[in-house]
Amino acid sequence: MIKYNKAVDPPGEARIDWQIVCDLARRLGKGEYFKFQSPREIFDELRLCTRGAKSDYWGITYEKIAEQNGVFWPCPAEDHPGTPRLYEKRFGFPDGKARFHPIEYIPAAEEPDEEYPLILTTGRVIYHYLSGNQTRRTPFLKEMAPYPWVEIHEQMATRLGIGDGDWVTVRTRRGEMTVPALVVRSIRPDTLFIPYHYGHRQAVNQLTNPVLEPMLKIPEYKVCACAATRAAQAPEWAKEESAAALAAARKRRHELPMANSKPTPTLR
Repeated sequence: MIKYNKAVDPPGEARIDWQIVCDLARRLGKGEYFKFQSPREIFDELRLCTRGAKSDYWGITYEKIAEQNGVFWPCPAEDHPGTPRLYEKRFGFPDGKARFHPIEYIPAAEEPDEEYPLILTTGRVIYHYLSGNQTRRTPFLKEMAPYPWVEIHEQMATRLGIGDGDWVTVRTRRGEMTVPALVVRSIRPDTLFIPYHYGHRQAVNQLTNPVLEPMLKIPEYKVCACAATRAAQAPEWAKEESAAALAAARKRRHELPMANSKPTPTLR
């Protein structure tokens, strides 16, 4: 656990989040449960609520966080240093041994076929977080990764006639999108990767499969069948950007770790 210290006071009529929540609780008739006067008081209640639990924060204080540059939980007492590795000596069972449960493998709901022969997966890049609602508003982070792209293995790129920086249309049974190619050696030849931090016409989740995993009901956004072709022209969103901005984005893509990774073992 780490602590972020306030840098500046809220500008203009902006307010601090915890104060807004407390005011909202009062308006809803629950103010007696939100009588906090500072962030420290809120944190102390969190410490109390977790005391004795597996995620025990009771021994973590603002002062200890500052002294240790962060504290790992569980930390059951103020003289406890924290727990960097949770199950280093024993697991959380009376005999200290772990429990393993075999499960039956369930394949992806949609697998490659003749029409959609590739696998599409999505994920993060180092400069953005989740949907990018915050990070894409930060000038430096937006400059480093302003637009989405598709990573494609050099073998597959050669087979499809796609060069680095070419516009590529990726299609699935839900739709299609056109993005620039980043030809790499760090991905499987049968797999394409598109970052999911972008919205509207640049949102890759318009292509992914919304089918639910049967046990926890999590959408299967991470794998679906797709096809890719070299596009004849740039997409509409790219036509609204300057040539200099698109060229700068391509340069930044080649500075990303995956663009310079060593080849992964592949089956030929």
